[in-house]
Amino acid sequence: MSTAFCETVWAVARAKEIKYNKFVVWKSRYRGPLSDHFDGQRFHNVPRNSHGVRDFVKWVKDRKPGAWPRFRDAEPGPPPPRTVSGADWRVTFVNHSTVLVQLEGLNILTDPVWSDRVGPMGLAGPRRKRPPGIRFRDLPTIHLVLLSHDHFDHLDLPTLKQLRSVFDPQIVTTLGNRNYLEQRGFERVVELDWWDRYAINASIIAHCVPAQHFSGRSLLDRDGSLWAGFVVETPTGRLYFAGDSGYGPHFATIGERFGPIRLSLIPIGAYRPEWFMGPVHISPREALRAHDDVRSQTSVAIHHGTFALADDGELEAVEELERALSEAPDQTTRFWVLAEGRGRSVP
Repeated sequence: MSTAFCETVWAVARAKEIKYNKFVVWKSRYRGPLSDHFDGQRFHNVPRNSHGVRDFVKWVKDRKPGAWPRFRDAEPGPPPPRTVSGADWRVTFVNHSTVLVQLEGLNILTDPVWSDRVGPMGLAGPRRKRPPGIRFRDLPTIHLVLLSHDHFDHLDLPTLKQLRSVFDPQIVTTLGNRNYLEQRGFERVVELDWWDRYAINASIIAHCVPAQHFSGRSLLDRDGSLWAGFVVETPTGRLYFAGDSGYGPHFATIGERFGPIRLSLIPIGAYRPEWFMGPVHISPREALRAHDDVRSQTSVAIHHGTFALADDGELEAVEELERALSEAPDQTTRFWVLAEGRGRSVP
């Protein structure tokens, strides 16, 4: 779901809740103990941050959207290898936040999206501006899916159902999403809180780590499930998938606990205007700071080039990242921008 759409419906719902609180029907997807980021009903960022109706109205009034094509057709990339073993790692950028990471015989997909439109029942929400970089039929066997949160451009039910039908992978996600998926026929689902861990096998562990964002797929479930990133710990290095996030101290904390990170997947898009998007989406320059904070040895840019979600244009995030890299004191920083469908071996 686009940030613009989510903030629109939440602003309306929140305004009505304030005025007609006793008539509002709202349901959290999760029931569990209170924590520093869960109040018994809703999840929230630490520290708390949110925009109000006035901020939303100001943004809509002053919007200056960047340029996007109606559709940019492109040939798919070559089929990835069936498996990668030993100390070798390979990363392939599919589109948006969907990345195939192959390591130690394990094939991992992050927030997989192959749908033409990301919204309720495929009838609303942003349309894709380019095809997926890898055809679904060219995927190797998928063993593990990491789901960072429930927005439609990250938790895409049609794609998940197709993955279940063909591969039946293990799904690791966040609090509040397991019941949602189980009610739709998914059985291999594990949900985690921030700093929880799950053993994928005897030598590989998935850790759920904080992010700064929000959740919701309708007017009735805003922040009713958790958002997060993941660190996958292996004998040959650590993988960090940031999910969706604004910039905050959690990046440095992740670096302190898990650094150095061999490969990080860090978002760069849907960041303009920064005064409005900043709490939930990092800018390209902040992405470079996050790369340093988590002590990443190699990072790959995600969350750009496929869906028009905010005011930045199709190429704006990549161009801004390239400027930031050219101005960085350390010119050896490895922060890759991979074309859709293209893969590289990870040092």
